[in-house]
Amino acid sequence: MFSLTDLTLWLLTTLVEIIVVYLFIVQGLFRKFLFLSFYFLLSVTISIGRYALYRYDFGSVSYFYFCYFTDALLTVFLFLSICELSVRLVGTKMRRQKVVLWSTGALLAAAWLSFSVASSSVSRLTEHFAAELSHNILFASCLAIVLLWAWRLRNDPEDWIAARFVSVLSIYLGLFLLTYGVRQLAPRTSALDNLYSMMGAWLPFGSGFALVSYQQPGRTKH
Repeated sequence: MFSLTDLTLWLLTTLVEIIVVYLFIVQGLFRKFLFLSFYFLLSVTISIGRYALYRYDFGSVSYFYFCYFTDALLTVFLFLSICELSVRLVGTKMRRQKVVLWSTGALLAAAWLSFSVASSSVSRLTEHFAAELSHNILFASCLAIVLLWAWRLRNDPEDWIAARFVSVLSIYLGLFLLTYGVRQLAPRTSALDNLYSMMGAWLPFGSGFALVSYQQPGRTKH
């Protein structure tokens, strides 16, 4: 069962994700950042679904299947969000078709690699494929964020809110790499729980701060 600390963090994170979706809508940014908005909308829905299954049906096959495939779905939308941000930033200096082509190629390569690794398993092909897909797409997202950061160092972004989201995602994926490194060096360390909590909470909180500071064009502060 969830501890009181875990339940409090889950409730707070889910509430912030709902607020983030609301801010996207009321500030007219939902369509502009469609994939990122859908990522948070999906995250809220999946989070509630996971809690319901954990609370009433923990240990069943349906719970684990739900976790495997929703993780894969979320990471796909995370990668698409980064591609969307790339178009917003790099697309002003480079042909957007080229950015879309590279993004599609990276996504297909991650899917092919995941299927190749999963197909070597004699059982539970779909679960292994979903897990490998989540893993590989997260690494592809890390590479994409590094490239965006390198581009930002040499170019002044015109869309500052997109640049702010890139900064938020950079910290989020940096925590993922840190978690992965700790898991490889000391898989049983208790620090993993804290890193997972920080990783899961940072993206909605960081995005929320970015949206709160957003000033719509034509408005001035008084």
